[in-house]
Parts: sequence; C-alpha cells; structure tokens
Amino acid sequence: MNRFSNRTFVTLALLGLASSSVVAQQREVAKPAATPHIIGAAKLIIGDVKQNQTYYEQMFGMKEVSHFSSAGVYDEPIMGLQEGDARLALFSPLAEKPIKKSQYPVVLIYTAEFDAITKRIEDAKQPLNRLPASQSGTFRIAIARDPSGNAVEILSRPGKTEVGGSKLIVDDRQKAEDFYIRIFGAAAGQRFKTAAYDEVLMQFGQGPFLALFQPLTEAPLPKSRFPVVAIYTTDFDAVLKRVQDAGLGYREIKSSSPDSRIIIAQDPAGNAIEIIRRAPGAPASLAPPAKK
Repeated sequence: MNRFSNRTFVTLALLGLASSSVVAQQREVAKPAATPHIIGAAKLIIGDVKQNQTYYEQMFGMKEVSHFSSAGVYDEPIMGLQEGDARLALFSPLAEKPIKKSQYPVVLIYTAEFDAITKRIEDAKQPLNRLPASQSGTFRIAIARDPSGNAVEILSRPGKTEVGGSKLIVDDRQKAEDFYIRIFGAAAGQRFKTAAYDEVLMQFGQGPFLALFQPLTEAPLPKSRFPVVAIYTTDFDAVLKRVQDAGLGYREIKSSSPDSRIIIAQDPAGNAIEIIRRAPGAPASLAPPAKK
C-alpha cells in the first residue's frame, strides 16, 4: 500500500533539493568552524524496538553500539555506522501513547550505496519513493518510512554512509531559529521557503546539521516528552544558564557517569532536546549513557 500522496512526493522532492542536496555539495568545499556543540544523535520516537532495530540493521547496515533502558519507561538502542560519527537513537517510550507522525522527514542519511539501500527497502516491501529526475534534478533522493512511520530522507553522495542531519518539525521557524541561536550560538545556514514549508538549516560545527522545518500545509502535531535530538557540549554550564533564562523549562536527568550532566530542555515548538556535557576532545560517540 502506498503511504505517500502525489502531493507529498512533490513537496518532499522540493525539500530534498533545497536542503540535503545543497548542503551535501557545500560541505565538500567549506567546513564550518569548530564550536563547543555538536549534534551527537538524531533521535526517532518508535514503537516496537525489535521491528525498528531490524529495519535499520537490514536496510542501512547499522549496528547497535549501545543500549539504554529504564523498566516501564523506555527502551533505546543506539545505532551506528562508523566510530566517531553521529548516531541514530531509536527511542521507544513504554508508557506514552503513540503520536501521529509528520509526513516530512525527521532524519537525513547520506550514502554512496544509494542503489543497494533503496533496492533492499523495495525488496522488503517497505514504503519508499525514489524521486524522479524531473523533481530531483541531478541529485538522487528517496524518501522511506520506517516501521513506526518516521520519514527518512536518503541522499546519494560519494563517501561513507552517515547520519547527515536531524530534522525538527516546528510551528514557528523564526522563534525556533532564535532559540537555537541564543542557546547554542548556532549559525543559520541555507534557507528554503515555498508555499508548503519554511526551513532553515542550523550549523553545529563539522557535525550533522539541525534542520528547523515548519510545514505550512500540515497542522501542528502532538510532541513526545522524550528528546528528538541529542546535542553534546563542552560548554554545559553556559548552555544551562541560557536555557534557564529562556524560561521554557527543562529537567535534569541522572547519568550513570558521575562526571556527566544531562538535561532535557524544550524548544519553542515543544521539541524535547537532550543536552549532554562532554569533555573537550571526546568523540560524540562516547557520550555517557543516560537514565531517563
């Protein structure tokens, strides 16, 4: 059964061209300056853990690199591809009712194995739309949906397969942009606006970007209280002070590491953000486990 409408195909094609493809090209010629903050993991809210974990293992070749859980609260395998790269966290709330998923992508994956990955998804009878050249131009883009309904943007480009961006759905792009500039000093990069959406790509050093995507034809959807992105910082105390000053609320999370601190903050759209203190020079993949 086709879970995408024709209108969705066109909109997502524009999204893929405007955001992922442009950024992919630009990153080959100019690397952003280093910052104390980095996107360590895109976090997807899922249902059945085994079903979704198997999907990302079989379709994208990911492996479980860590696993966190809390009895009756959540189960979270952390999926990775290469050591030191950003992760994909599959977060299954055990006491939260499933929420409706946006039609728009919430994560971007770059890959040089575009044909092999998309064929595997199609052969498995999983939802996938390969965008035709009339919509994607010179770029090769496909939109998949995992078993929990999360839309995944897949972009063909040379190099390793990696998580290229975490994409947050917001209800006011400007308010969200101001928040991430104020809290993290993130640089606003490419901007794209059509009759269907308003989007800005926030740059966090040399790691994945953070896209703030405001649908203009989709009503705001409920948000999970659990995080949809993990941001690591070596400037934790200053970030915490700015979060407190913003007045949008946060909660402190116990960590299994005595030297670590973790908070869950909220952006103006209600997206929960996991902010993790890390030591200078530590790779993002070595973030301490959290006890949510």
